[in-house]
Amino acid sequence: MQSQQRSSRYLRYLIEEITRVTAETLKAAASSVLLVDQDKQELSFEFVHGSAEGVLKDASLGTETGVAGWVARNGTPLIVNDVREDQRFCQEIDDITGFVTKSILCVPLVAHGNVIGVLEVLNKLDGSDFNEMDLHTLTAVASTAAIGIEVEVAKEALRYSEARFAELVGDLSERQFRLFDLTPKQAGGGVRTCDTSR
Repeated sequence: MQSQQRSSRYLRYLIEEITRVTAETLKAAASSVLLVDQDKQELSFEFVHGSAEGVLKDASLGTETGVAGWVARNGTPLIVNDVREDQRFCQEIDDITGFVTKSILCVPLVAHGNVIGVLEVLNKLDGSDFNEMDLHTLTAVASTAAIGIEVEVAKEALRYSEARFAELVGDLSERQFRLFDLTPKQAGGGVRTCDTSR
């Protein structure tokens, strides 16, 4: 996922709504959408709903890092109801944000068989565990969200390509290209023609 593709206002709005509504529906303290950057092998926080929003905005982490990284690599949903007991949990993120993660529900965003990101929710507000019903709900949301995100990213890439093409055409119209200099610069100069009368 290229950084230029992240500039779409509607894409940003779409991700914000997905993240916010997901947290409210599952009654979670926080939620986030992370998109995969294949070139950098990173997951970028596209939007964070919760107290760590300001700290994690536009931050990124390696695809080898944390529960989110594991889900992105394996394309498999994961419920971790006690992060202290799971070695995949990345404590450093809590240390940076000050947020105390107790439980995580994380599912992949899959479009055409490719993982384009992950959707995760943290900590049930009532302190209860995430369950299979929560997983089913989040998986359904992720399925629809992945399609919407992919469409918007494709549109943004097309808009970028069209703008770049228009820019190149504009540059070409301002220049004059000649394959040969047809103006003799000195006696006997210029382009010689073949005498075909012989």
